Amino acid sequence: MVTIKDIAREVGVSPSTVSRALSNSPLISQATKERVHTVAKQLGYERNELARALVKGSSEAIGLVVPDITNPFFADIARGVGEVAHAFGYGVILCNTAESLERGLNYIRLLRRKRVDGLIITNAIRNDPVAKQLVGSKTPFILVSQLWEGIETPYVTGDDHYGARQAVEHLIALGHKRIGFIGGPAAVQSSNDRMQTYRNVLQKHGITPQEEWIRYADFTQRAGREAGRRMLSLTVRPTAIFAANDVIALGVLEAAEDLGLSVPKDLSIVGYDDISYASLPRIQLTTVAQPAFEMGKIATDWLISTISGQGRDFLHRVLKPHLVVRCTTSKPSP
Repeated sequence: MVTIKDIAREVGVSPSTVSRALSNSPLISQATKERVHTVAKQLGYERNELARALVKGSSEAIGLVVPDITNPFFADIARGVGEVAHAFGYGVILCNTAESLERGLNYIRLLRRKRVDGLIITNAIRNDPVAKQLVGSKTPFILVSQLWEGIETPYVTGDDHYGARQAVEHLIALGHKRIGFIGGPAAVQSSNDRMQTYRNVLQKHGITPQEEWIRYADFTQRAGREAGRRMLSLTVRPTAIFAANDVIALGVLEAAEDLGLSVPKDLSIVGYDDISYASLPRIQLTTVAQPAFEMGKIATDWLISTISGQGRDFLHRVLKPHLVVRCTTSKPSP
């Protein structure tokens, strides 16, 4: 590995002069700076960013932790994070936990060892061990989309009660009474909030939720397909299913097709998030749209402002989702 001493030897100056030249110090002449940069490039020199961060007290990087980067919802959050971070001259280190608690905890430890200036976390769950790592630490962080139950933290999230209410009310307005629900993991607050609102709306309309039509699953297409197949194979099956995210809803669409059911004639489906796939011509999923890109931008703006010492209070921002009606919902068949 090329070092500052190698550059100094080639240029014929001291290592401290090379260091100052690479840092664009005003104490070094322009000619020397240009010579140092030219030689550094020729030799293939790469700065030791960790050492530089220790000296500067800033890595100019933030960590972004997501549970599943293949889910376009989290990709949209990442786009928002990247746009604001780039505008402020920050890099983003993306870590995908693949829904693993252990991996998530290891990534948080890794990012802190790498001296990132702050963290954005989108995979919070109940009793999350990451909370113990961060609450009370000196590392600024913010939660996006998910919350830690009973722990005061900065966050940007969507109004899950409002969004779920729109989804279920839409199905009831169409005339459905046999409405199923497939949620994400029970430990995830957004999944529980959407499930609880589903129950409350049904009860408000005098509809008793059938327990065999309520299932928790992973936030994956495979889990949606498996849960959907079991639910739709019941002797008395639902005429509509509210899925806790669009990826689960895509799995339910697959299950319906496998069982020879027509959507929306035989089964209406509502998803949640409005990912890019939802509007594809052959899918046209009715869903609850969340402003994922905006969530990422708002969270990053707050985090970088906090890192820069502007002293902003904890951000508690709840954004309103909205229902997008497409082609997967209709009145139930007679």
